[in-house]
Amino acid sequence: MKLNCIIIDDEPTARFGLEEDLREIDFLKIQGTASNAFEALEMIKNYSPELIFLDIEMPGLSGLDFLRLIKVNPMVILTTAYPEYALDGYELGVVDYLLKPIAFERLRLACDKAFQLYSYRNQQLVIGPPPEYFFVKCNGKMEKIDLAEILYIEAANNYIFIHTKAKRFMSYHTLKGIDDQLPKNKFVRVHKSYIVSKDHIQQIDKNEIVINQLRIPLSKNFKNNFQKDFVATKSFRR
Repeated sequence: MKLNCIIIDDEPTARFGLEEDLREIDFLKIQGTASNAFEALEMIKNYSPELIFLDIEMPGLSGLDFLRLIKVNPMVILTTAYPEYALDGYELGVVDYLLKPIAFERLRLACDKAFQLYSYRNQQLVIGPPPEYFFVKCNGKMEKIDLAEILYIEAANNYIFIHTKAKRFMSYHTLKGIDDQLPKNKFVRVHKSYIVSKDHIQQIDKNEIVINQLRIPLSKNFKNNFQKDFVATKSFRR
């Protein structure tokens, strides 16, 4: 099942960048883009999209006024540089409110929410295994990262380094943001700067974890949760 969607934004660069990112999400089908609300009205009439990505500050007719005007009820994700319209947006029933510049991971979460809502409304919710990969932006490109290949993830200032069996990926991201995407049965936070793959832990030595012959600190703040979540279930001994 795919969601038909359109993008409405008066900035060509924003439209192009959002379209590129959305093409990486396999359950979306992009029917077209519009540079203003009046073009969008015609597109909605022709395509009947299930999901709209809508900018707010546009010439002629704002995104919020556009929402009040349309008589159909597609799902809407607002994409804007202005945080002050969030309350108005949610009062109009938008699915999510994204602030530019939009990180791909945050965009993916919003799209997942829309997909689940659409599935629920149509009673077609299919619960299957979670994806075994995710995408992350590195040097302007979207890199596919297989979960099974990840050894550990390290934070450094505003960047993360994803260490896999074959190579290292660097991305402008927060550790918490990437932690929210990872399956908890496969990964565990062990330090304010480290997330490790449970499957690749070779040894636990007091306050250190050994992965691929590298020693990663096990912080006191995370040790109790680590022991409850991992050590007990894996029958490791301190």
